[in-house]
Amino acid sequence: MKDKLSKLIWCGYPLSKLIYAFIAYSYHREINNSFEIINLLFLLIGIFICFISILLSKKIYQKTFYDNKIVKLLLGQNKDQESNKEAAIFNLFVMLLGLAESTALFGFIQYIITGNLITGIFLFVLSFVAWAFNYPGNQEDHEE
Repeated sequence: MKDKLSKLIWCGYPLSKLIYAFIAYSYHREINNSFEIINLLFLLIGIFICFISILLSKKIYQKTFYDNKIVKLLLGQNKDQESNKEAAIFNLFVMLLGLAESTALFGFIQYIITGNLITGIFLFVLSFVAWAFNYPGNQEDHEE
């Protein structure tokens, strides 16, 4: 069930980008492609977030990933408690898609604030790259 839900969420992801593009188009912001410090800030944060999403996209399906002490701490697992791996994978999948979504939001917001279309498009493209990397896989296919 969670596999089908993951694929449904993954397929619905581009809809929000269409909404952002429509709002940006209807906002009629004057395009100003001069590079300001705020553009650099949004660009660096967006690239960093997208990199994390891509880096962890296939790691969450590996069994050894959940044996790491840091991961256990972040997921709230005790040594005695073995939580449901399927639920953890689904939660992390949604969180990684949320990071990819944040990259697109950074592009959208910086365009609304500054009018820099180049940085906005670049962050949108990075968002779609992270989305493509986060295609939901089966846990059985990726276990080591």
